[in-house]
Amino acid sequence: MVRTGILAIPSTPDGAPCQETVAAVIALLQGQLEGCTVVRESVVADQRYLVEEVLRRWCDQEEMDLVITVGGTSPAPGPSPRQSVPEATGAVLERPLPGLSEAMRAWAAEQDPLALLDRSMAGIRGRTLLLNLPEAPERAVHFLDAVVDLLPAVLAYLAPEPEEAGPSTPRRKGLDPEEFAAHLRRRAAGTGQRL
Repeated sequence: MVRTGILAIPSTPDGAPCQETVAAVIALLQGQLEGCTVVRESVVADQRYLVEEVLRRWCDQEEMDLVITVGGTSPAPGPSPRQSVPEATGAVLERPLPGLSEAMRAWAAEQDPLALLDRSMAGIRGRTLLLNLPEAPERAVHFLDAVVDLLPAVLAYLAPEPEEAGPSTPRRKGLDPEEFAAHLRRRAAGTGQRL
């Protein structure tokens, strides 16, 4: 199961474009990413600290496999607090995956050259893959479509190591008499004493 969270950051008070985009993203994921289960779906205001807080919680506490944000990735004036999702994502990432965001932009730009202006990021926090998608439904679908076939490979790299196969031998508590006797023999041999 690919435990997935989708966080919407709408640019309008009614959030209409984001709702449509989230529905399209879920449909694409469930149709092309085997085992994808959306376990969290939430909406927050376009404020960096709120986005960071949710991303950290979903990665660290809820241990999602995949977290996707929708919206908040368009250009904005430097000091503007809006459109700050890439900055929030960058603040929580431990390992960026620039190849994914570059591939998303390049693929989407074939349909819409304005996709090159999008500032979406991709990367890893712990064992969670994070992807930013734009708010416009068509553009978000193009972005995700560019990398959806790569997601199983990325998630496989991030999966916990499988436990060693085979029956495990219970560990004895206390002193092992045979091990201790062997230790005494080695020690005696080193000093020339007889046991």
